[in-house]
Amino acid sequence: MDAGAYADMLPWLVFLVIDRKSGLGVAWAGCGALACSAALVAWSYWRGRHALVPRAAMVLFALCLVAGLASQTVNQEVSVPRAVVLGVLSALAFGSLPFTPISQTYTVPLVAPALRDDPRFARVNIEITRAWGVGSLAVAVASGTTALLSGAVAFTFLDWVTPIVLAAATILWATRRWELFRLAVDTGPVGSVAVGYDAPDGPVRLHESDDDSPGFPTALATRRVLPVVRHGHPGGTAGAGAPEASTDAVIHRLPLRGRNI
Repeated sequence: MDAGAYADMLPWLVFLVIDRKSGLGVAWAGCGALACSAALVAWSYWRGRHALVPRAAMVLFALCLVAGLASQTVNQEVSVPRAVVLGVLSALAFGSLPFTPISQTYTVPLVAPALRDDPRFARVNIEITRAWGVGSLAVAVASGTTALLSGAVAFTFLDWVTPIVLAAATILWATRRWELFRLAVDTGPVGSVAVGYDAPDGPVRLHESDDDSPGFPTALATRRVLPVVRHGHPGGTAGAGAPEASTDAVIHRLPLRGRNI
């Protein structure tokens, strides 16, 4: 997924930050998240991409605003509204799996058109979307548990530490899973030409190490860089009749990534 995937999560973050025990209540949290999601919807339309997540966020946080204004009891709640909005995000992820996984909106711009019908592309989107669903559900459970437990320690651990750890773990897992998909498609069998992106002077040919499982290299550090032909022009030791490197295999990295993911 591109940076838009992380941006479209901002309304939930805004709601969680405002709707706290020392915060302004559900109405203010819903208002802030609604304004954020409306801006994201306008931005996505301006970019020509009609993402589901910000549009669903507009509906969800509009309902939170109305509920907070209509009921003082709801407005003063903390744990339950937080768990509900995160549960809705999880339901969006799981509900999209039989149709078009929500992550696909964000990953399509990262691959060449020739790869968008590849079964591996469909599979990686299902797995990433499922991870979003599981991560959101886990955070919802952690936030909802604070309604049953009292005390500063429980609140800090379940309402701060656990959500941050779960969110970070979900992002890192999804990033690594995408990187494995990218290498599986771009690397291919040993001896074949594939397009890479880490060399300063353009595409490179990648070879798997002996320790890698087929199609899924264990680490980027094991790659070996060799010169390849680019646009029909020989490079390095390639001869004049060497095949042209295909640009159909181009897959971009995610915005967030580690050096050896």
